[in-house]
Amino acid sequence: MMVTSGVFCPGDHKAINEIEHFSACVLAGISYFCWQNGLNIHIGNMLSVRNPNLPTIALLSVAGNDDIEQDASKGVGRPDLAGLSLIEYQIMMLARAGIQQFLIEVENIDGSLIALADRCRLRKLTVDFVQTGADILHHIDVDDRIWVQSGQLYVQLALIETLLKSSENFIATIDGRDENRAFERIDINTRWAGVSVVGYDAIAMLRDLPEDWSIMSSLLRQALLAKVPFRPLSQQHVQNGTLTVLTGAQDFSELNRQILRRRVANRAGYVEVYVFGPILSLIVPLIWQSPAAVTATKFASAVIALAAVALGFGNFATAACVAALLSIAANALRLAVTDDPDGSDNVQSLSVITWALIILAMFSCVYVATSYNDNGLFAAFAVASLAYLADKMAITGWAKQVLHSPASLALLAIIGAATVGITAALQWLMVLQLSVLIIASMQRHAEGQESN
Repeated sequence: MMVTSGVFCPGDHKAINEIEHFSACVLAGISYFCWQNGLNIHIGNMLSVRNPNLPTIALLSVAGNDDIEQDASKGVGRPDLAGLSLIEYQIMMLARAGIQQFLIEVENIDGSLIALADRCRLRKLTVDFVQTGADILHHIDVDDRIWVQSGQLYVQLALIETLLKSSENFIATIDGRDENRAFERIDINTRWAGVSVVGYDAIAMLRDLPEDWSIMSSLLRQALLAKVPFRPLSQQHVQNGTLTVLTGAQDFSELNRQILRRRVANRAGYVEVYVFGPILSLIVPLIWQSPAAVTATKFASAVIALAAVALGFGNFATAACVAALLSIAANALRLAVTDDPDGSDNVQSLSVITWALIILAMFSCVYVATSYNDNGLFAAFAVASLAYLADKMAITGWAKQVLHSPASLALLAIIGAATVGITAALQWLMVLQLSVLIIASMQRHAEGQESN
């Protein structure tokens, strides 16, 4: 190639393109050689590490890995984790943290992956499949930051939300002790924690990556060579299961038990904890094995509550209260099985529908029981209002276990309806709610005076 007075001769552009392509291949080969031999050198300009934009795109992987017992690519459609496949669970957690676009590294696209993309589309999430670095570049812009998560990694939602707040690109790391051997080693003292946040320039370096090379591993190598800073994570995240590499069926089973314990323990109320809790611990793992059963739990509480309304208008007050209790139990089951967040944009939060139907059933019971006059409607309105206000109040201790327990109120309503009638039962429930609120307020006031 000739250069005269700083002006390229004709035909030089084709030569330049060929040289750039050859140089990119050489750099990729050098990167791979350095990685295999434990060398840590820097080629070219450093990647930018600071970007105020929060990550909005996640790069995940279901590409096969011969080093694990349970191949992720073969388990895309299998409900291994809380009734979902691992990749779908990863997507749901990241979506709850605010990420809406997902790129998934695949070896091939089968029916289970297409079905996954369709389900995500119903949740207004974007899922695209990539096989090369060039594929990724078609879906990102120059100012995007990308959350990168290894294929077999479970990360708890709270840790995801914490890491996403970082304004700098990073490689999350843990130390190199033997108990962390499931994590990929970076050097003798450091292992990759399976999570990184990188910018467009890191992805651009993979433009000419050969098709049979792993995107995840290659991206990590490029980030290391470009001196993207480490973000060390506490070993406690590994010890308490916040951060876990799933290498086989035993790991999935242990993580499922951990998830179930957390979901059941987060519910308030004596009946919810001591009655529903042990029952849910037995039946939820069985439901997780059947996608049809998981879907059924999402609608069971609303259907049973609708039956309670019908029983209330039919003047079967006790039966209506029993149906209301069963509906509350079904709602607790739904939360344990799916952990759907309440207040979502779509009508996935059936809790709102369930409570509305239960309240309607309560009004219908007293309205019919009092011969279609409004004598008992005040008690029904008071019980519903006090339950709503108590739910919004910061109540602790035994008072929380009573007032934040709709199952306890429904159980007392059953006993009252069977003995003194539904109207009197609701009146006594109103007295109980007010009494607990007053006593709890007095106790908190007394504790405040003692602390002062």
